[in-house]
Amino acid sequence: MSIAETLPIVKSVLTNPYVIGTAIVVILYMNFCSFVANYRKKPPKPKKAKSAPAPKAEKKAEQASGDGESEKNE
Repeated sequence: MSIAETLPIVKSVLTNPYVIGTAIVVILYMNFCSFVANYRKKPPKPKKAKSAPAPKAEKKAEQASGDGESEKNE
């Protein structure tokens, strides 16, 4: 068989719908497998602390410690 006789056979094989469909399925399956193998979870985003209650707690702590110090000094 020469190359001239082989080309029409190769063309008919490559244009066969079953061959095209199988090639598409295999490519999609390989892409999915590589996605699963390389998948990494994103790290959780740190939650911002509420800034409003923090100053009130500090003021109360300062007032309580300030009262205790003045009593000790007197």
